[in-house]
Amino acid sequence: MHKKIVFIISCFIVGVIACYGYFVEPEMIRVERICIPDDALSAALGDTKIVQLSDLHMGERAGRREMKVLQLLADIRPDLIVVTGDMVQWNQDPQGARQFIKKLAAPLGVYGVLGDSDMASGRRHCLFCHPGGNPHLVTGHPKMLKNNLERLDIPATGGQITIAGVFPQEDDNAWPAGTSDPWPADTPVLLLAHFSGGWPRMKSKNSLLWLAGDTHGGQIGIPDIVWRLFNLVDYPQYMAGLFSDGEHKWLYVNRGLGTVSYFPFRIGVPPEITVITFAKSQ
Repeated sequence: MHKKIVFIISCFIVGVIACYGYFVEPEMIRVERICIPDDALSAALGDTKIVQLSDLHMGERAGRREMKVLQLLADIRPDLIVVTGDMVQWNQDPQGARQFIKKLAAPLGVYGVLGDSDMASGRRHCLFCHPGGNPHLVTGHPKMLKNNLERLDIPATGGQITIAGVFPQEDDNAWPAGTSDPWPADTPVLLLAHFSGGWPRMKSKNSLLWLAGDTHGGQIGIPDIVWRLFNLVDYPQYMAGLFSDGEHKWLYVNRGLGTVSYFPFRIGVPPEITVITFAKSQ
């Protein structure tokens, strides 16, 4: 009888946790605010407020979570919005995600890159970059970057940054892997990538902020050492948060907004909108 009671109580606890992880926490969007202490980035960007969204994993249409994201963005009032991939759920029609990101707006623009789940929709992923799938026309809002870059003027400071985007690949997703200064030498760099694996090998004399996603922070709040020991996610050494090489190269890994279809739970790792600002180093 004692074992039966323990079993029933255990099943009840597991059920409560599962219900919380499925119905409650995935809707509890957290606004994560970080400040990058870098002289060059601060000089160029000043009080510019960058919002990073990642890993929405949307279905066919926007739901409550996406509507809440729009409400929060209206309160945050970002100067620049970036989306670091996996906008659509695996193997699903991207039209819902495409319509959602078209609603994003910021004075300096909305930029994004594709993730691997976006690519899983086959040729339909072209809709993110080309209106109506027409390869001769490129969508200007949001602007999707594919192994290319452009200069972005910052009116508030009179400065410029280079914004670059990495196309998802199978070979560690580093672009350009191990190369030095693939961008203008006179501007700091904001690099958008779905993955973080190429960050350690990226060489740059510029101040560089690499923004990535992919991991979802694990979706379950367990110690990072477990992810590394069992290699449960790609790049477990960069599960979530801010990383630095100790000098002028930075990495931020966003915990994402959605969940993967085969594990639609979040427990201890709520969905995240990241607000990034800059300051002079001490």
